[in-house]
Amino acid sequence: MKKILALLLCMSFFTGCSTTNDSVDDTASNNPVTDNTTQNNNNTSTPDKTDDWYTKFENGLKDGNINYSSKNVLDASDVGGVEGYRYVTANGNIDVYRYDDGDEFDRIMNEKTIGDDKRKVEVNDHMVIVSDGLSEDVLDIFRNLK
Repeated sequence: MKKILALLLCMSFFTGCSTTNDSVDDTASNNPVTDNTTQNNNNTSTPDKTDDWYTKFENGLKDGNINYSSKNVLDASDVGGVEGYRYVTANGNIDVYRYDDGDEFDRIMNEKTIGDDKRKVEVNDHMVIVSDGLSEDVLDIFRNLK
């Protein structure tokens, strides 16, 4: 019975999407999706630490059987970040931002919130994940990355 209910929920999610916008409604998070991407093609040199971190995070999601349908670029400047990505899953969005040292990063470290709506976050080095509504599986992947 639970499997049937889960299947119906997934089907209703996909049938409720319009054909003009394949991403989820971003108004609730105040972080517009600015571009769809599957990889960072701007870096022609060897991958840097940030690219490696995202690759490890994505591999952790895959290893944990957490599938995402798209990886969208977020306007991280809205929350004082350097860059951000939204991983769209059947169970909701996973928003991850990268920050440089500075006043906003210090505030996040102290308050553990992000944005005007004070969404709860967790911090791993200079990476920040919005933790509101995320499963422990996703948070454990994030917490264990080095």
